[in-house]
Amino acid sequence: MKRLFILVFALSTMTLMAQTPINIIIGSKAFSATLADSETGEAFAALLPLSVTMNELNGNEKYHYLSTSLPTAAYQPGTIHAGDLMLYGNNCVVLFYETFNTSYSYTRIGAIDDPSGLAVALGSGNVSVRFEKEQTIASEGVQRNNVPSTKIIKNGALFIQHQGATYTIQGVNAK
Repeated sequence: MKRLFILVFALSTMTLMAQTPINIIIGSKAFSATLADSETGEAFAALLPLSVTMNELNGNEKYHYLSTSLPTAAYQPGTIHAGDLMLYGNNCVVLFYETFNTSYSYTRIGAIDDPSGLAVALGSGNVSVRFEKEQTIASEGVQRNNVPSTKIIKNGALFIQHQGATYTIQGVNAK
């Protein structure tokens, strides 16, 4: 019985790791992303929340060098897709906003679920970007993938309305 419990726990943990959601906030836009089921994805998640200035490079990517190294499993993807979040070397986080072919090697951190509007949000120069775990409530007025969310406080409870659904946030000191 104990082995069965450990197996079920291990499988449920792997499933949760495979679907680690984060938010990538650029100005007033928030993009949902999913981290890779890997040591790199897990190590990146441990750094969150993280606010950085990302520098422009080549008209297709933004990058930032972390002060710490992350685990690597570099490979040549061949094609980079808009929304890919990759690690170059062991400490350079790269967010791609265009799709193109490459011969460079990267370690996958994750990817934005729907990169529509990403290039516009990132702009042409350096930009401030915030990475946070999805459970973190973003600032009021931030839009998720161009769809506004509304924060409602009623009788001391916090409710978030998003895309026609209302979510109740429990265990939060709603002010």
